Amino acid sequence: MPSVTRKTQASRQERRTEIERQLLDATERLMGEGLAFTELSVDRLATEAGISRATFYVYFEDKGQLLRTMAARVFGELADGARTWWDVVERHDPEDVRKSMATIIDIYRRHQALLTAVIEMAAYDPEVGEFYQQLLDGIAGGTRDVIERGKANGSIRAALPTREIASGLTWVVERTVHQTVRFTTPEQDGALARALAEIIWSTLYLEPAG
Repeated sequence: MPSVTRKTQASRQERRTEIERQLLDATERLMGEGLAFTELSVDRLATEAGISRATFYVYFEDKGQLLRTMAARVFGELADGARTWWDVVERHDPEDVRKSMATIIDIYRRHQALLTAVIEMAAYDPEVGEFYQQLLDGIAGGTRDVIERGKANGSIRAALPTREIASGLTWVVERTVHQTVRFTTPEQDGALARALAEIIWSTLYLEPAG
């Protein structure tokens, strides 16, 4: 029989998750109206999310912590999108790479305002900058694993410098998607996904995508 303590802890975690979701939705709505993250006060964010200022500070020290928490949630989604390819890499199917890129592009587009805020703040806020680098390093780590597995089974070129290639491909996707989705329509996302998949495939694999 679950203890009262465990039930209480689970309830608190569920409440925190819900608060985070409400604040993420509120932040993206307000930024979608043209407001910069730096222009959003805690009062404005709390009101838009349907919570009190006091409740905000129960869960977050400040807006910086809120931004890092929301970025981690979105990068969790991006990692799940990457696993569309990572988890089935032994199938050696270029379509898996394309599907993964399409999912990542869709996530970027849905969370474009938030990710733009994180990227902009990372340029002048050392704490946000370090955190963003850690998030990207996590994605690069998954790609390193894919490269090592491909080298082991002979599908990926053995001479490739694993760490550098993984980091490079991660930044290629991040920069390309970030710079492209701001100026294109969703109808163009399919072509972007195919282009990124071709870049990744031709960089890593011995055989052409076909």
